[in-house]
Amino acid sequence: MKSLVTGGAGFVGSNLVKKLVEQGDEVTVLDNFSIGKIENLSESINDIQIIEGDVCDMNLVKELIPKNDKVFHLVAQCLVMCNSTPTLATDVNLGGTFNICYATCKSHKKLIHISSSEVYGSCQISPMAENHPTEPQSIYGLSKLMGEQYVKFFNKYYGLRAVIVRPFNAYGPNHRNDQYAAVITAFINRLEKNEPLIIEGDGEQSRDFTYVSDTVNGILLLSTLENGEVVNIGNGYATTINDLASTLLKIYGKEENKENVIYTKPRINNVFKLESDIKLANSYGYKPTVSLEEGLIKYISWLRNDK
Repeated sequence: MKSLVTGGAGFVGSNLVKKLVEQGDEVTVLDNFSIGKIENLSESINDIQIIEGDVCDMNLVKELIPKNDKVFHLVAQCLVMCNSTPTLATDVNLGGTFNICYATCKSHKKLIHISSSEVYGSCQISPMAENHPTEPQSIYGLSKLMGEQYVKFFNKYYGLRAVIVRPFNAYGPNHRNDQYAAVITAFINRLEKNEPLIIEGDGEQSRDFTYVSDTVNGILLLSTLENGEVVNIGNGYATTINDLASTLLKIYGKEENKENVIYTKPRINNVFKLESDIKLANSYGYKPTVSLEEGLIKYISWLRNDK
């Protein structure tokens, strides 16, 4: 099987590439390396083809897709970057997705489109099934939802074989570790430097944290679908930021007190709660296997070895 992975040098993308290589696929990575890093592909570098390019380049996309059987589309500007440079959300998350849908459809290939739980906005009905209202609270979430509409449109009217996967808050090896780092990586970085954790708001906001190996296994399992289905991938339970902080402090042998946890003002338009309903994914055979504490310990170990 030949697979094209857009954004394959990114966090989830690089973990997916590694798994695809392990299962024997011929893998091509398309990435412009504005976010992704070549070192994320170090374990697979000798077994893959890397194309440095952009999904916004229609000619390049139309050249690459016919050479592959499946297209795993993961390219996207992240949430925080979309807030600071919203035009990129339109150019990449929408324009790039249109290009991928169009070229994949024209080539009669299969598209596995990786969306995001951010399309839902804050939880109104817990847990959040695929028919939960979609009221995104960020430019990122809005752009991902509109990208989904492209996929559904091409599936319904032009016969694009596709599935839409909505992952919830993945974390683990190769997670970005810069000013845009998500909460788990940011917390671990501070603990490694013996600094207090900083929590935005009261810490009662919650997320469905999912270890990246479970996310990747879910994506691969669902890649057999092609009728435009939308499927959640998560752990199936929500963890508050306060509980996340408590778990990490316990792992590091630190007390939970004012010296180790500092509260600041909440982030604007921050989603309050995300909790996945994974019954549909379960019906296809998906089952997450890594608990939060186990995943955190594995990730901390990887970060230390990586450094």
